[in-house]
Amino acid sequence: MRLRTVAVVGVVAYIYTKGPRDPREWVAFLGEQVAVLRDQLEEAVQAGRRASARRQEQIDRELAEAMGRQVPAG
Repeated sequence: MRLRTVAVVGVVAYIYTKGPRDPREWVAFLGEQVAVLRDQLEEAVQAGRRASARRQEQIDRELAEAMGRQVPAG
């Protein structure tokens, strides 16, 4: 319950400090913020996929070295 309250207060504070004072402009502002968040989310997902692929390659190299096999190029 407290975490939800803190989250709601945080969102309201953010909107109050960054958002427009005219309530008629809130819809456009929130739409812009949703678009920004979608872009950031997509970027974070792509970065996570790249990091996962790099880590998997590192694990494969370490396993190959530990088993005495030739390390794959990459």
